[in-house]
Amino acid sequence: MEKKQRIIAKAIAVALVLLVVYLFMPYITAMVENPPGENYVLLPKKLKFEFERIAVINVESPQAKYTINFTIPTNSSYQNVVVHDLSQHAHRTIYHDYNRTWWSYSQTWSSEIVIKYSGVAYTKTWNISDARDVSAIPESLKEQYNHKEYLIETNYTTHETKKFSVINPDDPQIKNLTEKITQGKDNVLDKLRVIYDFIVHNFQYVTERSGQPKTAAEVWSARRGDCDELSFVFASMARSIGIPAWVEYGLLYTNGLWGDHAWIQTVVPDARGIERVNIDVTAEVGKKDLGRGFLVRDPYRITEWIDDGNSKHLSAYYQLMVYTGNVDAQPIAVKVISVTPEGEERLYVGSKMPSWLMLLIFLVIIAAVIAIIVRM
Repeated sequence: MEKKQRIIAKAIAVALVLLVVYLFMPYITAMVENPPGENYVLLPKKLKFEFERIAVINVESPQAKYTINFTIPTNSSYQNVVVHDLSQHAHRTIYHDYNRTWWSYSQTWSSEIVIKYSGVAYTKTWNISDARDVSAIPESLKEQYNHKEYLIETNYTTHETKKFSVINPDDPQIKNLTEKITQGKDNVLDKLRVIYDFIVHNFQYVTERSGQPKTAAEVWSARRGDCDELSFVFASMARSIGIPAWVEYGLLYTNGLWGDHAWIQTVVPDARGIERVNIDVTAEVGKKDLGRGFLVRDPYRITEWIDDGNSKHLSAYYQLMVYTGNVDAQPIAVKVISVTPEGEERLYVGSKMPSWLMLLIFLVIIAAVIAIIVRM
């Protein structure tokens, strides 16, 4: 009788273990599909912020006139931003076009333009384990982005225009090397990671420039560029092998200030459809390549505009200020009022434990627990 009771007790204990495993199966599956890495960084889950951008413009002749434009962030699952105009003597016109909203100040008198931003931005990471190949990307996205993009420069005195291709997937140097280094990578995610690693290992990030950005070809030759210039290189490489990639523009909080920044948005097809993801090569250029900028959107940034593949719209975004006559425009100043990180999220980066090893560990643990129960 006692032996029978022991057998029943063991059977119940094993059943309870299996029940616990069943209840925790979603968490176990997630750990197997996305094992932890050897390294990690801590990011806030969200960032609350409040700051002002200030433009001081002095008109120094009766014939002078200026126009200055500020693109206004739109709300999304990544950010909720409220913008207020605190200017006292500036005339504002609001435009909605080119897939963006911007406030334009056109006038012939000196003024101080003050725009206040407040809101919250969120951390977002993408863990994709079942990426598909390039053929799974919709043709509509390929048609929208997989081509050259130009910046159109206008001389407002002579009204002459010229254009230069900042994104050029047809450049032989870029195309040939991209095809070579991504050869043997079967899915979009692996190809994007190879491109990311190549730029991180072979380019230098510079934070200052004067004038219009350099083209992807110029940056490719110099092996150095700022945020949008390196993004042009990434977009050119990705597009050259059929992957739509484009530049996302906004503001980044770093070193105690909010400043202009640019990074990449692209797509990864998987079993759920199309994942739109962020990649920022400037997070690691010149540093140890751990993937901190790969499929990671930290909460220290807000998006102003996302390139839609139209060169006219891209050129319009770069027209921050246009003026005739004697106008003195000081660099846009930033007054940070508050920055409050909230919560904590652990982001694993770098090499990860293989999924098969993670599964083996779980199976060994379960088998060991059952064996202990049976032997008791």
